[in-house]
Amino acid sequence: MKSNSDSIPQQMTMSVRKTQFAYNITEVVKEDMDGKHRMSYDYDYVEIEGGVTRDKVIDAIICTRYTKDAEIALINNELANPGTSEYVEYQAFRKFVKEVVKE
Repeated sequence: MKSNSDSIPQQMTMSVRKTQFAYNITEVVKEDMDGKHRMSYDYDYVEIEGGVTRDKVIDAIICTRYTKDAEIALINNELANPGTSEYVEYQAFRKFVKEVVKE
């Protein structure tokens, strides 16, 4: 999910049932209704239920783009016909997600 905040969002915000993990945090300039400019932060986040682990965060972010069925289809298509561009894009996204979570 996408969001915006006037202050830098914390990477992990915990509640009783869910934890929000923020990533892709970028500083942006927004124009208010009165025409004034202000600094704020755009970011993406995922919600994780229960205990938070590295694998759960990675899975939650990957699921923002690919369903489990889509992942299985990508893998099967790659096995049947190696070198598909969709699989290359999928692997690049997985690598990006792992780098985000490593931080």
